[in-house]
Amino acid sequence: MSGDREGRLPSFVPASELAAATGEGFRTGPDAPGVYLFKSARGEVVYVGKARSLRRRVLDHLRARIEKDGTILAQSSSVEFVPTANEREALLLEASLVKQYQPPYNVLLKDDRSYPYLAVTVGEEFPRVLLVRRPRRRPGILLFGPYTSAREARSVEQLLGDLLQLRRCVRLPKEACLYYHLKVCSAPCIGAIDATAYRTQVDRAVAILRGNAGPVRPDLEEEMRKASGREEFERAALLRDALRGLDALSERQHVIGRGSGRADVLALAYPQHAESLRVAVGLVRVEDGEVRGTEPHLVQVPADDIPEPGEVLRQFLAQYYGGQLTPPERIYIAGPRPAGMDDTLEELFAARGVEVQFRPTGRFSSLARLAERLARATVDQVTPGPAPREVLRALQTLVELPTIPNRIEGVDISLFQGYEAVGSLVVFERGAPKKSEYRRFRIRGVEGTNDFAMVAEVVRRRYSRRIAEEEILPDLLLIDGGAGQVGAAVAALEELGAKDRIPVVGLAKREEELYFPDRSVPLKPNPNLPPMLLLRAVRDESHRFAVTYHRTRRRIRLREEFDRVTPKGSPG
Repeated sequence: MSGDREGRLPSFVPASELAAATGEGFRTGPDAPGVYLFKSARGEVVYVGKARSLRRRVLDHLRARIEKDGTILAQSSSVEFVPTANEREALLLEASLVKQYQPPYNVLLKDDRSYPYLAVTVGEEFPRVLLVRRPRRRPGILLFGPYTSAREARSVEQLLGDLLQLRRCVRLPKEACLYYHLKVCSAPCIGAIDATAYRTQVDRAVAILRGNAGPVRPDLEEEMRKASGREEFERAALLRDALRGLDALSERQHVIGRGSGRADVLALAYPQHAESLRVAVGLVRVEDGEVRGTEPHLVQVPADDIPEPGEVLRQFLAQYYGGQLTPPERIYIAGPRPAGMDDTLEELFAARGVEVQFRPTGRFSSLARLAERLARATVDQVTPGPAPREVLRALQTLVELPTIPNRIEGVDISLFQGYEAVGSLVVFERGAPKKSEYRRFRIRGVEGTNDFAMVAEVVRRRYSRRIAEEEILPDLLLIDGGAGQVGAAVAALEELGAKDRIPVVGLAKREEELYFPDRSVPLKPNPNLPPMLLLRAVRDESHRFAVTYHRTRRRIRLREEFDRVTPKGSPG
């Protein structure tokens, strides 16, 4: 990239601000579990919610099926999405964000009584594991949570007490209690276990609470099966709930976990659709091991020269952290370290003692995936529409067309083991599909698996009629395939006398290479360029349409064969 490009790249803008300014504020969201945040025009969080399907839940809000008076929507100008790996992670993230932002329309979850925690009193000589509702971070206490239900937390508390024989009494009694006689307490009160051996058991409990339950899980699952076989259903239910609690421990480490100080986790996302000339940075703020905020940011990019990841990161880091008096102690960035980052990192962070790590490991790798989902949801939630004119101009330059490709037609072939071969033709106008003009073709004049001849047949049948009837011709014909398919299409057009009237290009899968009729070597452009995204969209749509028709033809053929071999009147 040229050195003056970075100065021409626009500044990053918070996603909510850009959404409010462009009128794209209320998007439908991805069909995935996660958290959604309604924001005001000033960027303040008005409401935080969780959903099994973000798309369905936000549509419910927009249809006023959730809120009777529409108050949330009246106070909001945009909605942002944070997709999560599962529903439990969404629930825990929602709790964390509500406590951080204190949105005015969230009536619950504004204090820590909503979810239980487990505390290990490591400051005591013989520590205990306790269920607490109002956790306070203070010396001598290790906190684990929150849990999604008190039942899970209590089952883990009881399991650890029984399994590791930890004390339960608030004060050490002078005589052994019933728990000792039931063999679920090691009785440090009477010296039945010394402090060192007891501390070893406590360390095992802490390791399990930190998510390292692998060594004990098989034993617990086996014990649960045995208890069920002995019809000790109460014991089996306890072990079942304990296993669920251990699952909760593992999953909550993705969102909330141990840690101290401040850290930011960043991830980039490039557009997947040509109409989105934007790159997103998803930022997850972490303080004392808990997610305290999510911040998606967007930057507009040119259609013909999309910036490399290193260039985007350099600008974002300089813009976002350059003016901060107190940056976080650590910054984790998803993905590999781009070339040429050393000078930027040295200038921004070396003197301030900020540690920057690429490709984070451990728990921060899970948070990096959360940041990636945040960035992806942000850049993908652009109101669907035709590709901007600058994308079409960039495509004209890339493919060296005489005119702007306002009309693109795509051809693909689908067959299975040489029978029921079909062809498809899709039409895109100004970068958007025009399904009313899609066409399907049953291959009639080709036997076997001659893909080149099938392409020629579809092209010949399609354009012989359109030329004869003086119908509009495409500004670009895109063939799904390589040099052979392109050559077959050009030969068919030459038969019709239209070789010079319809430009042809092929887009091959795998390497995403462009094949031209007059070039022996394919072109390998950046596959993330918006004009390439548009070509890929046409190619993928023609492939989908062909495969759908082929499956229909196979079902019809199988049904006809079944009817031929099945005698009339026989049960079917």
